[in-house]
Amino acid sequence: MPITSPRKRLLLLILLLPSLLMACATQSPPTPTRPSTASATTSAATAPTSTPKLDAADSDITAADITLDPGDLVESWQAVDAPAIPFDNMHAPGPSGLPAHIQVLFNGVSDPQAREPGDPVIYIIPIDAYRQLWMEHDSQLVPDLLQRIAALSAQLPEPHPTRGLPVLPLEETYGVNDFATQLRQPPLQAASASKMGFRFVGRFAMDATPVTNEGLRYIYQGITRDDRYLIALFFPVRTDQLPDGIEAVSQAEQDAFSQNGLGYLADKARALDELPSSAWTPDLAALDALAASLQIR
Repeated sequence: MPITSPRKRLLLLILLLPSLLMACATQSPPTPTRPSTASATTSAATAPTSTPKLDAADSDITAADITLDPGDLVESWQAVDAPAIPFDNMHAPGPSGLPAHIQVLFNGVSDPQAREPGDPVIYIIPIDAYRQLWMEHDSQLVPDLLQRIAALSAQLPEPHPTRGLPVLPLEETYGVNDFATQLRQPPLQAASASKMGFRFVGRFAMDATPVTNEGLRYIYQGITRDDRYLIALFFPVRTDQLPDGIEAVSQAEQDAFSQNGLGYLADKARALDELPSSAWTPDLAALDALAASLQIR
């Protein structure tokens, strides 16, 4: 019976998701370290361990302060001041909640509500306000993820993890990060808003399936030079080394996934990690340059 059988997919989801959730919950983040010589591309900061008092200066930038060079990746871009999203951890598809923030939208989209799921976007989120919003509702989920993002931005573990990476905002991550490859710390510039960050190609799945190009995104998580803002970039990507959809997955791949789903995904992530950036569309180097080009005046 093929992997697309609803009964078989439901069984795989039941079997795999508890293990994936446990992996995400128990993975120990690396301890941030600071290089002895600071530079624009290697300086690091330790993850925040306390909650500074929130004041008005925590979100004193506006969309007009953002500059960006997308090259040939998109037709157009526009930074907009986005309103807060109320805290909600009781309704599907998952927990949500954001302070007032900035979004960079692409290809003629000028309203965050008009952006289709999966379309490229950049978030610029005040960290202290974000942390405090969740702590005021007795939730450590976002504060813990912020700490893990800071740690991973400062130092990547070896070997690179192939799932369970920390990503915010939660509005972009419904499901489980069951697949991650091409984890890198992209080169930054002296003028980059980010002082450190990491990127990877991955997906957040709500269903247990073999990996395809469907739902794959380049994801960048960075922290600004003043430690006050989280920069989160999401951009859809694909590679010829993967089928475009589940209907194109070979029987051999289906069988391998059925026998050992977690092992199959990890092996696939390690194999794709060897690809050059040019094997992806768009080229991952161009997306790295996009992340590095973002500046806050």
